[in-house]
Amino acid sequence: MVQKLLIWSLFFASSAASASASQEDQELPTWCHHAAADLKLEVEAQVFSGTENPILSLTEDSSHKLCSLMAAARTLKPVPTCRVLGFVGWKICPTGSTGNGQSCAQVRGEPGVDQFLLRQLQMSPKETRVSQEVLSHIEQELHRLHHGGDLRCKHQPASIIPDVNCSATIVGPDDPTKVKYDPQHDDSGCFVKEQDNNNCYDYANDIVTNTFAQPGRGSGVCPPHTRPCVPNTCEDVKKAAVSDGLTWVGTELPSSLPAHGHYVSLHIWPKTNFHWLRMDGDKMWSHKPGGSAVRNVDNDGKTIHDPAKADVSPWSQHCGYMLAVPSKSNIKFFQSESIIV
Repeated sequence: MVQKLLIWSLFFASSAASASASQEDQELPTWCHHAAADLKLEVEAQVFSGTENPILSLTEDSSHKLCSLMAAARTLKPVPTCRVLGFVGWKICPTGSTGNGQSCAQVRGEPGVDQFLLRQLQMSPKETRVSQEVLSHIEQELHRLHHGGDLRCKHQPASIIPDVNCSATIVGPDDPTKVKYDPQHDDSGCFVKEQDNNNCYDYANDIVTNTFAQPGRGSGVCPPHTRPCVPNTCEDVKKAAVSDGLTWVGTELPSSLPAHGHYVSLHIWPKTNFHWLRMDGDKMWSHKPGGSAVRNVDNDGKTIHDPAKADVSPWSQHCGYMLAVPSKSNIKFFQSESIIV
């Protein structure tokens, strides 16, 4: 029997809209379309910012079940969302290729696939299981996506991967006027090239470490591979950042640029995760949600004038502002060659 080539379409579309959208549809991943008997998949729940996302290692049976659900799905193309922080989908990869974007697929908004993966996350081993609060956030976001998501954020610009060497630590400028929202060129484009390996704390400090930097780890507050380094409270993360060389400024929004360095804003998802934003030279704010792309908008698709008023949910607690001077920040837990740009 000839197998039909599955295409990706938008879950929320009506039949007429689906027909008009079909030109944008994409194929079922090759590793599912021609699934080997020993296929094993890894699924990353894209939900955190400060620490790495939880990853599910599926058995062969579960991997084939997932592929069957994907093959039977009416849609696989991610439902549009304005959300940039919090749960934004599932990254599915053959085991061992999680960091290779070309081998992976992002799925978001297909009910059968979503519910299957949510159950897998709920049943994950105790040592890797996420909290009920995180599960509830994912369930709420899936419910929203299953009812259409955000049509106004349908078209998201894709980044071009720059051909640069990012193996050394890249340190941004101390001159606040040179701190710019320009992902393709900021720090030689290494926040794009090494997107998976740098988080909000790297970006806020304007230092590419490729280590998913943790407040306090670079200055020895915790062992090198501890994540998070300190409890997720405003006071603990603030003290850890001070240990790394940042300076506490206060809770009032800075109205002008500092003489040296740049301001950063600290936010906490209570008892769960941290997030940082960076003031750029135009006094607007940008951020890098975990291993995702750099953004200059919040979860409502709005540019950020005041981090305390921006929608960065579920990071509901705004702690205040700090000063980061890249040349003086110590956020990498081992010494390596540094390049100052």
